[in-house]
Amino acid sequence: MQPRFCHRCGHALTTRVVEDGHARPVCPACGHIIYLNPPIAAGVIAQREDGKIVLVLRGENPGKGLWCLPAGFMEIDETVEQAAQRECWEETGLHVVTDDLLGVWSYFHREKGTAGVLVVYTAHIVGGELRPGSDSADVRFFAPDEIPEEQLAFSTHRAAIAKWRSNAHRAAIGARVTPSP
Repeated sequence: MQPRFCHRCGHALTTRVVEDGHARPVCPACGHIIYLNPPIAAGVIAQREDGKIVLVLRGENPGKGLWCLPAGFMEIDETVEQAAQRECWEETGLHVVTDDLLGVWSYFHREKGTAGVLVVYTAHIVGGELRPGSDSADVRFFAPDEIPEEQLAFSTHRAAIAKWRSNAHRAAIGARVTPSP
């Protein structure tokens, strides 16, 4: 979404090419240049002790009626890890602790004409009660071989699940070895 007014002085913005060669919104009154940065989304592959992961059936577009990882946009007052944990709780009712950074993917929404960044962590469930969130139609656990690949909403989520499957991350949480003191 293109801003129309300067957030510093309130003057109507114009578009012009600036020193970096990009056409950007610029305030003709105060000279402030608006840089339109991509949003950061955070998500988790939340695994329970039996090795199954939780997926969310999307209740809204994009991807309405398709499955995805618990994920969403980061808020200005939280870390990426906190955003991933919050989004999981909001969409699934489950509290998680992030374990490892699984990966970072970029994406482009053709419909919106915008790019973004998705950061995915592996996580383990520490509490809560499974229930769909307000923008979710359903939420379920899937074993690695039960994940409905052809019904996943986003290519970035397919890539994250593929990376998770190829790593040791898919070992059951109960099988973790904790070093003795």
